[in-house]
Amino acid sequence: MHYGYDGCVAVVTGGSSGIGLATVRLLLESGARVAFCARNENRLNDVAAVLRRDFGADNVLTAAFSVLDKEAVNDFASQVRARFGTCDLLVNNAGQGRISSFADTSDDDWRAEYELKLFSQILP
Repeated sequence: MHYGYDGCVAVVTGGSSGIGLATVRLLLESGARVAFCARNENRLNDVAAVLRRDFGADNVLTAAFSVLDKEAVNDFASQVRARFGTCDLLVNNAGQGRISSFADTSDDDWRAEYELKLFSQILP
């Protein structure tokens, strides 16, 4: 399905797997140029190689970092500006799936989840 994002620039956090990767693919299929990031550099590089092959290297920009690292977030924003000039769409998808019950999740795990979910949205 094509959603008409021709000429748009999209940024997707957490784009190397799951919903994030599906979003990156959909945006590329719909004509967008896409910059995406993820923490796992090896997986990011593997995914990026396939996407560059399928959609063209000029349409894909990647960076491996944690969205909780403010300096890295700002550096990525600068890379997007330098490469694409703008950002039309932002998909804040960074996160992780935790497999545990409520009772088995420690206070530190709850804090880490909260920090990731909240601060990944508000860091510039």
